[in-house]
Amino acid sequence: MMDYDSNFIEYDDEEAINSRLGSRFIVLKQTHFIAHYEQQQDKCSYSCRNRVMKQLISDNPWTRYYYDYLEIVDDVLCSREPPYLLFTNECVRGSHAEDGSIIANYTTVDIRSFAEITKSKQCDDRFFMVNLGDDQYLCCNIQTLKIYKYHACVRYCFLLSIYCGEPEDQFKELDSAYEELKSLTPLPKHPNFILLDIEGNPVEENTEYHLGMCDFDDGFLDFSDGKLSRSSFDNKVEILAVKYSIVHGIHYLTYNNKYLHVADGIDEISLTDQLPKKHQRLQFIVTERNTFMIFKWNQRVWFDFETSSGNYSALQFEDEKLFISGTGLQAFFLKRV
Repeated sequence: MMDYDSNFIEYDDEEAINSRLGSRFIVLKQTHFIAHYEQQQDKCSYSCRNRVMKQLISDNPWTRYYYDYLEIVDDVLCSREPPYLLFTNECVRGSHAEDGSIIANYTTVDIRSFAEITKSKQCDDRFFMVNLGDDQYLCCNIQTLKIYKYHACVRYCFLLSIYCGEPEDQFKELDSAYEELKSLTPLPKHPNFILLDIEGNPVEENTEYHLGMCDFDDGFLDFSDGKLSRSSFDNKVEILAVKYSIVHGIHYLTYNNKYLHVADGIDEISLTDQLPKKHQRLQFIVTERNTFMIFKWNQRVWFDFETSSGNYSALQFEDEKLFISGTGLQAFFLKRV
């Protein structure tokens, strides 16, 4: 999946590789690939290429043992579990569900053909998934060829459930559970959407509002190193004043004439001069208290606390898997300056 955001070049000698040493890149071999990063390199199995490449383009320090999904076998970094096969005709962004996948492009959905292709690959042969477009997916049980349709916002929950038990039982449970989860599905664009301030008034464009977090009296939001975080009062930072903007029916928050967005490769809110691309947008769900939750665009991935250190607490987008654990969602508010 990471190929959609990568550039590949052919080379005839080692000079092309040596010129890039010290940076992050991969070299494709016949039976494996080499992941290069700042100080060293790893020999990797193709079973984990999506996961390794996603880590290489992130801002996080490289570690060979990140997540619990990789292991080293005969000096080769491998996936602990076989990847699953995802059929798609477009790039799929913004979810960890695709990290453990291999992909095949398609032009026509042919379930029997897809099943045979899956059996011929070195992947999990119990099921395959198909991206139908417009955030709709299906999963097919290889043994029965029974199809289960679901929305993109729960694809990671769907995948976890399959791995945690018998596919048939998990499919049935998810089918009923999804009906209960629909109420919080972020809608990509709703003609009647209105964002409210903490007083219950519709938020007005080109007007300054204090952006804050609910239920926290000992700190407030600030941009630290270009990323939105929670600061203590000891830092004596002024309140974060944002403005509201609607462009082509899409709702945005801006700070110093820059858009709040989700940059590629990171799970934090940062600023950009350009109008965010679709997968970089933020979505807002208004609550009964005139507050709102922040989600990634059309995904069940919300903005919340991640780590705390010194005077700053990091805020990041939480994975979909935490949603099914009952973790509460962090609420934010806008108050007119």
